[in-house]
Amino acid sequence: MPQAQPTGPVSDQPLPIDDVALKSLGERLLRRFEQYKKDRKETEQQWMRNLRQYLGKYDPEMLSKLDPGRSVAYPKMTRVKVVSMVSRLMSLLFPTSEKNWGLSASKSPTFSAEVVQQILGVWAETHPGENITKKELTRAMKKAADIMAEKMEAEIDDQLMDIGGSSSLDYVALVRKVVFSAVLYGPGVLKGPMTVTRMQGVYDITPSGVTITKEEVLRPYYEYVLCWDYYPDLSAKSFQQMDGQYQRHVFGKHQLRKLADRHDFIGPRIREYISRHSQGNYKQAEHEADLRSLGGSPNVNGSGSKFEVIEYWGYISGTDLRAAGVTVPDSELSDEIRATVWMLDDEVIKAAADPFPDGVQMYHTFVFEEDEVNLMGSGLPPICRDSQLGVCSSTRMLVDNASVCCGPQLEVDTDLLRADQDMTGVKPFKVWYREGNNAVGTGPAVRNIDINSHILELLKIIDLFNGFADKETFVSPMTGGDLENSPSEPMRTTSGASMILGNAALPFRDIVRNFDQFTMSVIHSLVEWNWLFNGDADMKGDLQPVARGATTLIAKEVRAMALDNLAVTLRPDEALYIDMKELVRARVSVRDLPTERLLLSDEDVDAIKAAQDNKQQAQDALQEEALRATIRGELADAFKATTQAQKNLDNADATVFNAVMAALEKGLDPNVVKGLAEGPPPAAVPQPADPRTGGGTGVVAA
Repeated sequence: MPQAQPTGPVSDQPLPIDDVALKSLGERLLRRFEQYKKDRKETEQQWMRNLRQYLGKYDPEMLSKLDPGRSVAYPKMTRVKVVSMVSRLMSLLFPTSEKNWGLSASKSPTFSAEVVQQILGVWAETHPGENITKKELTRAMKKAADIMAEKMEAEIDDQLMDIGGSSSLDYVALVRKVVFSAVLYGPGVLKGPMTVTRMQGVYDITPSGVTITKEEVLRPYYEYVLCWDYYPDLSAKSFQQMDGQYQRHVFGKHQLRKLADRHDFIGPRIREYISRHSQGNYKQAEHEADLRSLGGSPNVNGSGSKFEVIEYWGYISGTDLRAAGVTVPDSELSDEIRATVWMLDDEVIKAAADPFPDGVQMYHTFVFEEDEVNLMGSGLPPICRDSQLGVCSSTRMLVDNASVCCGPQLEVDTDLLRADQDMTGVKPFKVWYREGNNAVGTGPAVRNIDINSHILELLKIIDLFNGFADKETFVSPMTGGDLENSPSEPMRTTSGASMILGNAALPFRDIVRNFDQFTMSVIHSLVEWNWLFNGDADMKGDLQPVARGATTLIAKEVRAMALDNLAVTLRPDEALYIDMKELVRARVSVRDLPTERLLLSDEDVDAIKAAQDNKQQAQDALQEEALRATIRGELADAFKATTQAQKNLDNADATVFNAVMAALEKGLDPNVVKGLAEGPPPAAVPQPADPRTGGGTGVVAA
């Protein structure tokens, strides 16, 4: 696990520590921790029942009532439900090509005076000599907020790739553990953001070229917290109303010594405690013994040289913080300040103020099913517990009944059998020998006893309880991907199958909305972390996280058809209001296609558009040149025809030629021009009478 760095700035000149006040603070926090442990006792018992039900093991009090000679079968129906629920939720919450979160700028963003001045400076560069209006300022601020939201989203998306502290543990892998814990026990807990220092290559462009240097950079990371190690304030009605919360750590001596070397811990106190407790202070908790017993290692306690460290997050007075060496203004000494305190027993080994503002949680909880009885909610096993026990009882009866009715049950009269007859078992073709004078006429020496079989009836009862469990948990075979008993007609097409699976996912709506609250809490904390520790000023805008988990409950084919229909029916005037890039991205992602590989970057798209524009301009130039060549050819042909006509017409008027040329220049049809150039047809003249016929032949052209 990477070593966490302090979550806030550390003073170069720490204040002196008040040992007496610090001792009093440790004693008070330890007493509160013991109270939280007592309050969680019943919840731990329920968690243990859930785990046994998942593993297919009877509770001790139930196992003690079962006959040792009878069946103790335990069909693991609950495990199938839990695994199916986790798989279904992960499929819904993390689709292939979509994110279940996003960042959006506020509709009316607010910025600091410095940022507003920067926005005004950018606007003035693009509008020299003009005075900005209120409407234009609002538009410029909204545009700047959108750019900041886009940059912050890209930065957080990159941070989530190794948010678990290593490149092999990303956000999805962490959330998988949280979801499984929530489904099995009720709560799933994720802790963070904490800060880790890493070496990273930094690229810089200088007049001499590109330089690459290694620098230490701060990166956020989260860690999954076992619900067994998390102790909230169960007296509160919600997680936001808690006075504080604890986390229990079990460290080895080496790990504890490494804490002493960090500047955010009180190293001398840790070293002194280790010297006084060389064998550690760890004592195995009751639930830890039960867990090891379920795992098959009841005699392993692991208590040698281990230390129990208690971490507290909550409100403490400013006076107590100052006693721990934390700088607190005099005006805040009487205030309750959010802080963290680490303790070995009642010895405080660290105290620091929480650098994040109110509303940013350090522990992010996903509760599977909320209720008004328990802050930690309920998991899936209690919902189907009665059905699971019904299946277990029916299965035990079925096995017991099958064991007594599948083989022969014999009544043997030993007085009628020979003394050397083997009566220890039954085998094929066995011969039973009788003896005695009174054997003839009496009943058989060996008689079969029929025991009624109820296997079919018990199978129906098992199916009945399985049906109850499907309705109670909304996890049916169809939800788990078994489409054997689904309607056949819709399954003929991919869209029909997706519609069926999409409808099967609708009952998960409330669960997904609970997870959306978890997502909002995590992303909000990451935004605040970047505002505190990320030096990029271009991301410090008025942002708000957006959870998109509920949108995945709609069948993808329905969304795909809606998007395709929108793209086809858009009129040109309507398309002006549509972001075509986002429309294309949505059409690709809704089909579970990799948008990162299919969609080109903005730079590539601009290059393609520029190439297309250049090609179109070249084509237009060629067409224009071809048109000019055609016109020149037509003009030449017409001029040639006109010249020939002028030779034939010695008395042609020059003005006619000029009129023809003027008509050609104005774009008249060359054929018409050619007809004009050739002049009107010759007038008809009468012909003399043919002396041979005595009559005329009519008129002929001159």
